[in-house]
Amino acid sequence: MSITRSRGARRPALLSALFCGTATMALLTPAGPAAAQDATVLAPISVTATEVAPGGYQIGAEYLEHANPTTIKDVFQGEAGVNVGGGADLARKTYVNGIEDSNLNVKIDGARQVGTTFHHLGTTMIDPNLLKSVRVETGVAPADVGPATLGGSIAYETKDARDIIEPGKMQKVSLKYQHDTNTNLHSPTVTYAAQAQGFEGLFHGSYDNGTNYEDGRGNEVIGSAPRIKNFLTKGAWTSNTGHRIEFNSSYLQDEAVRPNRVNFAELSNGSVPVPQSYQRRSLGVTYKDEAPSEWVNPEVVLSFNEIRYSVENLALAGNHDLKSKTTSYSGKLANTFATGLGIANTGNVTAGVDFYRDEGQNVFGTHPFGSGRQGIYTERSLNVGAFVQTRLNWTEKFRTSVGARYDRQDLHGMDGTKHDFQGASGNVNAEYDVVKGLTGYVGGGTSFGGVPLGESLIYNFTSVWNYTDLDPSRSFSGKFGFKGEQGPFSGDAHVFYTRVLNAHQRGDNDRQSNNNLTTKGLNLSGKYPYGDGFVRATYSYQNLRANGQVLETGSASYHGFNMGSTMTFDAAHSFPSWGLRIGTSNELAFHQDDDPAFHKNFYVTTNIYAQWEPEAIGDMNIEGLTLRLDVKNLFDRSYVDRATSGTDSNSATAYNEPGRTFLLTAKMDF
Repeated sequence: MSITRSRGARRPALLSALFCGTATMALLTPAGPAAAQDATVLAPISVTATEVAPGGYQIGAEYLEHANPTTIKDVFQGEAGVNVGGGADLARKTYVNGIEDSNLNVKIDGARQVGTTFHHLGTTMIDPNLLKSVRVETGVAPADVGPATLGGSIAYETKDARDIIEPGKMQKVSLKYQHDTNTNLHSPTVTYAAQAQGFEGLFHGSYDNGTNYEDGRGNEVIGSAPRIKNFLTKGAWTSNTGHRIEFNSSYLQDEAVRPNRVNFAELSNGSVPVPQSYQRRSLGVTYKDEAPSEWVNPEVVLSFNEIRYSVENLALAGNHDLKSKTTSYSGKLANTFATGLGIANTGNVTAGVDFYRDEGQNVFGTHPFGSGRQGIYTERSLNVGAFVQTRLNWTEKFRTSVGARYDRQDLHGMDGTKHDFQGASGNVNAEYDVVKGLTGYVGGGTSFGGVPLGESLIYNFTSVWNYTDLDPSRSFSGKFGFKGEQGPFSGDAHVFYTRVLNAHQRGDNDRQSNNNLTTKGLNLSGKYPYGDGFVRATYSYQNLRANGQVLETGSASYHGFNMGSTMTFDAAHSFPSWGLRIGTSNELAFHQDDDPAFHKNFYVTTNIYAQWEPEAIGDMNIEGLTLRLDVKNLFDRSYVDRATSGTDSNSATAYNEPGRTFLLTAKMDF
């Protein structure tokens, strides 16, 4: 197998023109709820508990339909500030402003995700078929989001039954099938939703089954075959007075032969791909009052999340079978008061408490570095926090969001030692309408991160772990920018800075090993909606350093990557009388030479699609049918995505992205 990176030539004049055009659009415009076809909302003007702070990202159902995502990478394809690595689904890691999302507070339907199983493993696996929205807070997140928001937060939310069923209907069935020509993918999906007399239920199941893909040069990428099974059930009851209780349960499995280190396409030592199994289970219950009073607007969340991961014949000092289990129990009790506190025109205050209990565990059948260390090793962490977040509209032009929280964490090491840490966090965001259509904003804060769980798959693996002199992590973040709209144009432009002190090397035998991370840069976005379509572009420059140096692949896990400069461009146009929509998405990554020995080359990749929703063919009524054809990597480029590991290593080869792929989607709603 030969996997190589493309050698894109530099085009200074063209790139300068593209950049200037994007910057001009961005300075004119913000994405906001007023946009007719809102792809991504960047900080709407009125501040509420469900909206992101300025400079964040809110991806809604309409943009997800435009993207037709099959992987988590597709979900963020229109945001240059959020990068996802390539290769197998099991290998993908997500980065926000260059920081790996293991340093963010990440939830799926309220269930806390713990991404510290294995540093070669992806951080978040998700089936995007039923995603309703994604909210990303950059830098320090609001206090009511939760603890350990060193680089921000990501909240994934899936659809409820009432999001699927049309008004006046009691049930709906959706059947969907996808096939792509590169992996010979066969992906059936079924969704059933029903509601009656305040009760509702939903079942969703999907299965991705295919072969290894080929890159743009026709080389097979071993271990990249899709093999995901996903099941989701939801139930809810809403009373006549607005009390709503929701239950959710999900199961996701990926079992296949993968590269010996799943985030690398291959290793130079010749280690062969091996069977690997990933399983995630989640349970959750939520209570909300959808008809709240001014002083009583409660929210109660309880969730459970478990990840089981095993690798057969891992090649390290021989071949060894490794198994791990990571569990997290988490909860939140909060109330939102609709009040301006007597000092602002309007606003609200959210106050409450939350907790998590994380546990990592592994099992060694045999041990490569000394007999007597076989057995089960466990590490536990308990965190309890209290928070308050105010969102106040002082005048029609001036708004603030200010919050604080205090956390106490207890960490129990594998050696029986107990450690406790505690610290305060605070955040502030302010917006001011400078002139009509132009708003300036500034935000900043600090977040207490505590000490995360260590890497459970390799507890006590190369040597006995040492817990002396542990220090908690802490971040300091700031951003400054403008958002505005002028006629149909909207956009956002801001600079950002985040510094994470004591970012832990979670797989190191010395648990006190850490790096000090700094990421800074610039994000631009601009959108122009026009009648039956839209055009949107984003640009991001990210400069990430650890202790002043560029992070190499071998030490980047649980920290981040220096992405350099990247751009995205999206457009779509509808022909309503024909039931037809066409569109395109594009990504550009600029040449980067931080390390003279390993250049990252410029590349451009283009995707196009056509989607048809006919009401009838001849005399046959086929209302509810959707047919779509995507052509991904239209020009069959051979390249490595900027967020993929291994581009700077002589001991590993990075995944090339899939070559030209034709993806057919057929969906029927009943």
